[in-house]
Amino acid sequence: MALTKLLDGIYAAAEDERITGIFMHGAPGETGWASSREIRKALLDFRDHGKQIYAWFRDFDERTYYFGSTANNLWAAPFGSFSYDGFAAEISYYAKLLEKIGVQVQVSRVGKYKSAVEPFLLEEMSDANREQIANLLGDLFDVCLADSAAARGIEESHLREITETVGIIKVDEAASRGLIDEVLYFDQVLEKLNLISPDGDNFAQITLSSYAATLEAPEVDDSGGVVALVYAEGEIYDGKGDDGVAGDTIARALRELRQDEDVDAVVMRVNSPGGSAAASEFILREVELLRAAGKPVVVSMGDVAASGGYWISSRADHILVQPNTITGSIGVFGMFPEISGLLDLVGVNIETVKTGKVADAMSINRPLSTTELEIIQTFIDEIYVAFIERVASGRAMSPEAVREIAQGRVWSGRDAIEIGLADGFGSIDEAAEIAARLAGLENWSMRLPTVEEPGLVDVVLSSMLEESDDEGLAQLKQTLRVLDYIPRLGSRQGIYAMLPYNLVIK
Repeated sequence: MALTKLLDGIYAAAEDERITGIFMHGAPGETGWASSREIRKALLDFRDHGKQIYAWFRDFDERTYYFGSTANNLWAAPFGSFSYDGFAAEISYYAKLLEKIGVQVQVSRVGKYKSAVEPFLLEEMSDANREQIANLLGDLFDVCLADSAAARGIEESHLREITETVGIIKVDEAASRGLIDEVLYFDQVLEKLNLISPDGDNFAQITLSSYAATLEAPEVDDSGGVVALVYAEGEIYDGKGDDGVAGDTIARALRELRQDEDVDAVVMRVNSPGGSAAASEFILREVELLRAAGKPVVVSMGDVAASGGYWISSRADHILVQPNTITGSIGVFGMFPEISGLLDLVGVNIETVKTGKVADAMSINRPLSTTELEIIQTFIDEIYVAFIERVASGRAMSPEAVREIAQGRVWSGRDAIEIGLADGFGSIDEAAEIAARLAGLENWSMRLPTVEEPGLVDVVLSSMLEESDDEGLAQLKQTLRVLDYIPRLGSRQGIYAMLPYNLVIK
């Protein structure tokens, strides 16, 4: 279910006299932390309308409690657990494995913290990478803890004590500490809901997705303006495509909005760890042309808008984040695997005939020469300088000031505002309001993007895993999605502006 559709459903339910409450149960899924915060805001708005939220979970972790804390009545199943042990990020290192199978990875990079290549070169995490991940996790956890405590009306220390001691307690103890309200069997929960309902037994119910599907599109005022919404979600790659951020496809969408006389402003929702530097530049060019045409562009950053994701955002009129958005990572790298050792190991000999001295420079069958690596490093350095210049121009900063906060380092949304990489906190709707104001619009409506048909991977995974709470299946889903990206990234052979790791917070 698309985030905008989900949010529209909750906000509409708050105003709908037929809806008296929301009941949450089951695992909250894979929603990122910044998107989760936008959903929580909508839930709290529902509660502020004088309506009730009820939640029942078998077990709790930080993510479950993040949503559950919005409930007026928060219940747990008997014999459940309440885990609040903090955030951890796990990164695998493959240097020993690659050495054993005769594979070498040659790299060129700029940025002390640009550590995307580390897993292929080192056997353990560098100090610089450990520093930036620790700082980022600390920021994200602090936001999660503070939001949850505030919604429950408890002291932050009540949660932090669990984190700093045992990490996990029984739900009965959580109830005695006031972290949840009661421990109930599901039939007892249903009994309470029946008692609360004005209709008594068999009260009317509807899922949020079904309710959202019944909502009619808002009427468009022909005399008003239009703010168009564009999604840039996924890894950035060259060419055309229906999923991820295909450089040609997104650039064309922006170009069509520039040429559309009915469109007055654009909101670009960026949720991307980056990718191809060339594709990022292609998209940024269209952002610049939109602004030159007098159409303001406001970026709403989601869970991740880093490296290439920040590149395409850097020259927007305004950038909004959530405190737990992951952004920054202003840096560039090139990664070039070679398998001559592996070929040797398995007894394969490859002969090459060429018409130029470096005609086979990008072959994986031999290592790059020192001269070739120097040439590539020159390209990397030039792209990094261009990245710095684009950020400096877009954010009204000096190149020197940008270099101080660049070096490939990732920042939380909270820090991004402090260092000048973002303008404030806000949701997609708030981004649209700013875009309308910048365009001088009083009466306006938002044009949503056309929904693409899901790809085969999405269809299969949805049918397999949509209703599953199993952690193993959830991990399988994540792994298959990662594998689905590999062909688009040119087997990782090229120049990228990308987040330094695939961050999995546990």
